[in-house]
This record gives sequence, structure tokens and C-alpha cells, in this order.
Amino acid sequence: MGQSKWGVLYVMSAALFIMFIDTTMMNVSISALVKDLDTTVTGVQGAIALYALVMAAFMIPGAKLADIWGTRKVFFRGLVIYTVGTLMAAFAPNLAFLFLGWSILEGIGAAMMMPATVTYITKAYTGRDRAFAFGVWGGVGGAAAAFGPIIGGFFTTYFTWRLGFFMEAIIAAGIFARLRILSDYRPRRKVNLDVVGAILVGVGLFLLTLSVLIMDPLSNPPVLLLMVLGLVTLFLFWRHEKNLRGKEDVLIDVEVFRSRAFTVANLVSLFFQVSLAGLMFTVPVFVQQYLGYNAIQTGFVVIPLSVMMFLSSLAGQKFAKHLTPKRIIQLGIGLTFFGLYFILDVLGPGVTGKEFAPGFALYGTGYGLIFSQITNLAMMGVKPEQQADASGIFNAQKQFGLSLGTAFIGAVLVLGVIQSITRQIYESGLFEGSREEIREAVIQWILKMQAGELSVPPEYHDLVIKILRISFVDAMRLAMAVMMGLLVISVALSFFLPAGEGGG
Repeated sequence: MGQSKWGVLYVMSAALFIMFIDTTMMNVSISALVKDLDTTVTGVQGAIALYALVMAAFMIPGAKLADIWGTRKVFFRGLVIYTVGTLMAAFAPNLAFLFLGWSILEGIGAAMMMPATVTYITKAYTGRDRAFAFGVWGGVGGAAAAFGPIIGGFFTTYFTWRLGFFMEAIIAAGIFARLRILSDYRPRRKVNLDVVGAILVGVGLFLLTLSVLIMDPLSNPPVLLLMVLGLVTLFLFWRHEKNLRGKEDVLIDVEVFRSRAFTVANLVSLFFQVSLAGLMFTVPVFVQQYLGYNAIQTGFVVIPLSVMMFLSSLAGQKFAKHLTPKRIIQLGIGLTFFGLYFILDVLGPGVTGKEFAPGFALYGTGYGLIFSQITNLAMMGVKPEQQADASGIFNAQKQFGLSLGTAFIGAVLVLGVIQSITRQIYESGLFEGSREEIREAVIQWILKMQAGELSVPPEYHDLVIKILRISFVDAMRLAMAVMMGLLVISVALSFFLPAGEGGG
């Protein structure tokens, strides 16, 4: 009974694993990719960004395909596209092949599979079994993202970065072998794809995500312009869907947002995803740049988060015997808040990687509790015929939150470095000028340093190193404070969640 009962969960968790591990695994392999493919850091970062953009653009149309082809066919076709893409990436002789295989084909395949994983778990399980299944599903996804740097670092250091894509292909082959256990949830009536709606939502999410990905506090990219264009396009999409309601097939049923559980759960999740992505970006950067850790050492720093995340997502079912889903989510946000506080507390000139362990463990525990409940609570609020639409929206929100968190907290980190260097120079009295003049000079100095056009005179070398190290710690403390603020917003929104089923 156990094998057959949880077979769907195993397959959906394996699919989510390869989709979530993809980006974090390659983030630590950028240097190796640059060398092997004879390209640039900017080119590889562009491939990573395009993967996120393609997924964002196709997520909601990909979810709607379940109402047109049926859930099993969408999942199968998405897995085929994803597997072809990952094999192309594994054998890529140049950047163009990597773009086509990883960024485009894997992005499209993931956009088709990810909403289907939510739909399958929603339909396959009920009650506490469903809550447990979503807890495992969320824990596997989070653990995959967290373990990605360790696996990617190991492959890159001792073998080749290509093994990461081969590993995904092997897991995909295992999923193909188990597809027969998946039920075929076919549409009850013929549904046509709303092409205009698909184009509008795809362009809107593409522009919105792009505006986030190009954030750079040291230059002036058209972030605001792209963000406004994206929001305007999404507003036009909303109006288009409302006008078509009841007349013909629409891409999403806008009435799904009338559900308080669904709408608030998405908002709570969004702010939390931003904090998670920010944490997973800032700490690896800090331990590599400040402490000099390599890719594998960096991965081991985040192991407490990965382990506790998975264990607590499984334990969420036990908490549900005594607390409602709403209270478990609030408890989880509280634990993540104090996890960030512990990390903030140890940040100082003599900090070591192991000192982050208690904070990471606490954060991982909170994360697991939240995602043992949040997806299930969100899907409780939608009607059966709205499940495909809702799963597309929920997953699009998660992907946007992760992109926003990396870019936004990354910008906070850079601004924190600039602010700290400016303050130290101004207070030292070594250089004349106003604080604003010093700040502008610092920005120009950092830009030249990034371009490799700056050489520090030997007599200033020690002073510059000291200032930079202090500024890095100051910037990290600022980033942690901002992430804690985001969690305060998330817990405030959680009070508007319905209690959900549970409690002893």
C-alpha cells in the first residue's frame, strides 16, 4: 500500500527536484562553463537569467495546457522537452547550444511540468495525506535548491559541470519509467487556448521578471520602464480575461482571486520567497568572497538549512495534529525570522562558516513548516475546475519571488557596501569633500575595480582591504535586516489567512 499510495508523490518530487536543482547547481560552476565553452561570465549569467525568463513567460500558459490536452499528456510532453534540453546542455559545444538546451527547452519543459506537479498532488491526495504530500514536495524542492551548490561544486571540482545535466537526464529516465502510475485527468469539454491572453501574460511576466533581473545600483538600466510596461501588460491581460469570462475559453479564471485563502497564501509565499532567495544568494557570496571558501565548502555551510528544511517539512503533519495550518505557517515564519536574527548576530570581522549553522538550521526548520502547509492551504481555496489555473499562478509567483529576491537583496548588498565605504572614508577624515562627493567617488572606484582598470598603490593596500572587509560585514548585516523586514510583512499578511483544516 505504501509504495502505491505515495507513488505519485515520489514522481512529482523527483520532477521538482531536477527543476529546482538546475540553477543553484550551475551558479557555482560559472567559471568552469566560461572556460569550457570559451565564453564570458556575462554570457553564462545570461543563460541563467533567460532560463528564469522563459519559465516565467510560459508558466501560466503551460498550466492551462492541462485543460486542453489533459494533465498526463502535458506532464509527459514537458518532461520530453526538458530531457532533450538537459541532454543538449550536457553535450553543449558552445554557448548557443547551452542557451537553446538549458535556457529555452528546459525553461519551457519546466513551465509545463511544474504546475502539473501541483495538480497531481491536489487530485491524488485528500485531507492530511495531501498536507503531508505537499510538505514533502516543498521540502524536496527546497532541499534541491540548497544542495545544488554542493553537488555542482563536487562535479565541477572533481569531474565536469556536464555531470549535473547528465544526472538530471538519469532522474528524468526514472520518471519516464514510472509514468504509468499517473492517472490521466482529461478535460471534461473541449477547450481552446486563449492565444491573446497567453501572449499578454507571457510578455507581462517576461518584462516584469526582466526588470528585476537587470537591477544594478551601480548603473541606470531601464528597470522602472520595464516594470511599468510589464505591469501595464498584465493589467491588459486581466481586463482581457474579465471581458472574455463566460463568452469563450479563457486562459485563467480571474474569479480564483476571490478566494481569500488563495490570494493571501500567494502574497505570504511571495514575500517569503524573496527572503529565501536573498539568503541563498548573500551567504554563499559572503563566505566565498570574505572567507575564501570554495564551491564545496560553501555548499557545506548551507547543509543545516537543507537538512532541517526537509525534516521539518515531513514533521509538519505531526504539528497539524495540534495546530491549524495558519498557526503552523505563522510558527514557521517566526522561526525563519529568528534564524536570520542569529545569522545577523554572528556577523562580525572574525566570523566563520560554522557559526551560521544555528541560524541556518532554524531558518530551514521554519521553511519546512511553512511549505508543509502553504501550497495545500492555497489550493484548498480553489474550485476543482480552477486547479490548473491556480497551480500556474502559484508557481509563477514562486519563480518571480525567487528572481526578485536574488536581484533585490543583491542590490541591497551592493548599496550596503557603498554606504559603509563612504561612511568609513568620511569619518576617517583622510579625504576632503562632502559625503555625497565621496559616495560618487566610491561608486566610480567600484566600477573601475569591476572592469579591472583600477590598481591600488601599495601604501594604501592594507587600508583598502580593511575598509572593504568592514564594508562587506556591514552590507551583510543590512541585507539580513531587510530580509527580516520582509518576513514581518509576510507574518502580518498571514493573519488574513483562513485557519484551514487541522488542530487537535
